[in-house]
Amino acid sequence: MGRVPGINLRHLSTSAGSSSTVSTDGLEKLRKIAMLSKSNPNFLFRDNLYKILYDREIFQIAYDKLKSKPGNMTPGILPTTLDGLSIEVIDEIINSLRKGTFRFQPRRRVQIPKANGKMRPLTIAPPRDKLVQEVMRMILEAIYEPTFLENSHGFRPGKSCHSALKMIKQRFGVAT
Repeated sequence: MGRVPGINLRHLSTSAGSSSTVSTDGLEKLRKIAMLSKSNPNFLFRDNLYKILYDREIFQIAYDKLKSKPGNMTPGILPTTLDGLSIEVIDEIINSLRKGTFRFQPRRRVQIPKANGKMRPLTIAPPRDKLVQEVMRMILEAIYEPTFLENSHGFRPGKSCHSALKMIKQRFGVAT
């Protein structure tokens, strides 16, 4: 199955992008999932995986990641933004996830201009939906990131078409 040696948990770090020396319970859960995924390629994450969505600390880490990007402060259908979220709102989201009553809200669709003068659609999700999606992304990334090959560059943290070209140049001595 071609596993990557070592686990790169750089993407499970603080909002500033640097690894934190202080490990929270939420971050530790994600690290354990990543290590289990790396060490046991056939392990199925069925039981208790949804319960990770109940961890307030993971929501706080996700909030820190989202708030650092100015585009995430754009209001969706409702006029609320991420900077209006509080611990009480996070607890409310977690309780609705626990009860099974959480529902994603409608998104706002706007047209933004392109360089060629045409317009393109942009969909803006409500802040609480962005937060839940980021938590889900973090959990799924902890499960699947350790399983990818080193030379897989698509849609991965710290990887891009530029890193793929750089790897080709380094391995094969190809001039670009």
